[in-house]
Amino acid sequence: MEARLMALEETAYVITGRRELSRVPGTSPEQEVLPGHVLVGLRATGICGSDIDGYHLGIVLSPTLSGHEWVGVIERVASDVTGFTPGDRVVRAALPACGACDLCRHGSYDLCARTSLSTSPTAPAHGAYARYIQVPAAFVTALPDEVSDAAGALIEPATVAVHALRRVRPDLGDTVVVSGAGVVGLAAVQLAARLGATDVIVVDPTPERRDIAVELGAAHAFAPDDPALREAVLAASDGRGADIVYECAGKLAAIEQGTSLLRTGGRLMLVGIPFTPVQLALTGWLAKQIDVSTSLAHTREEFLLTIRLMQRGWIRTAPITFDTHPLSEIEQVFADLEKGAPAIKTVFDTTR
Repeated sequence: MEARLMALEETAYVITGRRELSRVPGTSPEQEVLPGHVLVGLRATGICGSDIDGYHLGIVLSPTLSGHEWVGVIERVASDVTGFTPGDRVVRAALPACGACDLCRHGSYDLCARTSLSTSPTAPAHGAYARYIQVPAAFVTALPDEVSDAAGALIEPATVAVHALRRVRPDLGDTVVVSGAGVVGLAAVQLAARLGATDVIVVDPTPERRDIAVELGAAHAFAPDDPALREAVLAASDGRGADIVYECAGKLAAIEQGTSLLRTGGRLMLVGIPFTPVQLALTGWLAKQIDVSTSLAHTREEFLLTIRLMQRGWIRTAPITFDTHPLSEIEQVFADLEKGAPAIKTVFDTTR
């Protein structure tokens, strides 16, 4: 029995192909901690939509991305690490800008090519679908006591929204449409309202998600095929159309619908990632002379900002529903999620 528990402790899971979740050697709690690193005992890991798409379509990304929304407790630290001690609760962040790559040398620190854990020469061979992980100390940040483990597992997707809203910010009085009411979309709803949008309208096919969006500040929430959606956007904007659409679903239909809901000269922010090729008719973009922007991931500073926003109530997570499973059920959970998620966020309790 003891040998079996030890085997589970040192097993990690990585997406390696279409409907293929492979067991790989995980981080041992007894392994040597490298200089500048911390060894983290994981507590909670959220499943990102990109993991589900990768599993379903056979898109193999860096192994460190198999479980990249996580919270844990520091077990051990290298002797040269300051600022962290065993027992500290931490959440993953991003590595600081390196200052040496071409983008950094040209002043684009927010586009640094080396902030992802996968770019580190000491990157682990797995992500946080595991019991333990060893990462550079610069990759984690402290998690305040008032942020629960479950809420901490939402910090990474919420930071995706923070990055997008910093790139394309609503003006006071704007009408905003958010397409997709997952964690990213729900964070975008709250931030858009806080930043001055007077009407935030959500589009999502799931009734529960629409209800939560309204609870979190959306003026209205509609199914994509509801004819009242267009009427509500026009009514909120004096007939002009939406000033900004944040497309957080990564679906062709959502991009096309978002374009149709924009006013002439409006702004389309693409946040969701389509993992299959999409064929777009750009006539609508040109006819309306819209501005199209994209947003990918986040910076370390934005992780710290997201935590402060959660502490101050700008991003609320309490209404978001969770479906929690022990890590030992991961293979069945991934198979089930292909049929649809029962809650907004599926989280693994990585202590079980």
